[in-house]
Amino acid sequence: MTGIQFITNQKGQKTDLIISLEEHGQIAQDLLDSLLVEERKNEDSIPFEDFVTQLRIEGK
Repeated sequence: MTGIQFITNQKGQKTDLIISLEEHGQIAQDLLDSLLVEERKNEDSIPFEDFVTQLRIEGK
């Protein structure tokens, strides 16, 4: 596959990945979005309506 490079350590183990954003930008963005969702899945949340109300109270 073009636009993909693996970086290996001295033992030949793959440690990093370089992705061409020109060729695979949308896939990279989707991956980052998925990682953010996973990272934030246990955060507290509020209903959307409460969020909008709070923004209005703050004049935003």
